[in-house]
Amino acid sequence: MPETENIRVVLIDDHIKIHKIVEVLLEPVSDMQLVGHGANGGEALDLCEQFNPDVVLMDVIMPVMDGIQATKLLHERYPAVKVLVFSSFQDHESVYAMLRNGAVGYLTKSTISNDLVETIRTTVHGNMVFSSNVIDQLMSPSQPLVDYHLTDRELEVLVLMAEGLNMPEMAEKLVISPSTIKFHMNNICRKLGVRTRSQALVLAAKNNLV
Repeated sequence: MPETENIRVVLIDDHIKIHKIVEVLLEPVSDMQLVGHGANGGEALDLCEQFNPDVVLMDVIMPVMDGIQATKLLHERYPAVKVLVFSSFQDHESVYAMLRNGAVGYLTKSTISNDLVETIRTTVHGNMVFSSNVIDQLMSPSQPLVDYHLTDRELEVLVLMAEGLNMPEMAEKLVISPSTIKFHMNNICRKLGVRTRSQALVLAAKNNLV
């Protein structure tokens, strides 16, 4: 996306305070525009149809339609729209469900002032992003570890995925071609039994692979 083009953002959250904070944070940012506000998943669908945003900041627990169902429907109807989970991280299973349904990252409200703008930019440019404190919380040592028979190279690629690198960046770091990175990523998803990078990272975190 050209830097001169505004990144259109929609915020879906049922707390007025959060809307005011996001407005203050994004108002001075020259390449972003907060084009729509909603308080539930149903409004998220309407706003996406109306504004065709680049990014939707989506809370999890909301009335009428929660973020889990809304993310699933948005991913099906508007696959180009990037959905970022935007929550207090109180319910791990809900977060996993959001990522399974197509969300591309996770931003905690506790880190909003530090992470919001760069998280949105990074997401729009094709990377998955997690707040700095999320990966540790996603890991569940009590969960039984499963041997997915990943090769050493596949584990290296998985770790770089968790760090938010895209395919060209991973290829440069590992000194291999982007097509080889894609091959390894496809193998990782196949072995983990998932379809998307987000799902792979969730499962990897729960099983201490990253």
